[in-house]
Amino acid sequence: MFAIDSSQDILKEWADEWADEWADEWADEWTYAWADASCRDETGSLTELFFSDQIPDIIRAKEICAGCPLTDPCLQGALDRREPWGVWGGQLFLNGRILAQKRRRGRPPKNPAPGIQLTA
Repeated sequence: MFAIDSSQDILKEWADEWADEWADEWADEWTYAWADASCRDETGSLTELFFSDQIPDIIRAKEICAGCPLTDPCLQGALDRREPWGVWGGQLFLNGRILAQKRRRGRPPKNPAPGIQLTA
């Protein structure tokens, strides 16, 4: 019985050391990568832009994402977490799903303005 307890303690100690080493090794790379995100400005001033209901804000947020080197992992993370809303990885989310486009509030106009074509 004593040998099993010792083996379990040794295994737990090894696992804890391995986890600490892994965290130290990857923490710098992980932090460095997300520090390069285009939406990260250290002040949180872009938060309202990425979670706005206004179409011009959504367009601007998507433009910011378009030039970001982390678009793919950001989008995948949002899909994995089923983000309830906002612009993530260049895509607009609502209720954990990607929306193709945001419609204006209210009823669509009966006669669209000239030059505007509605797409299916």
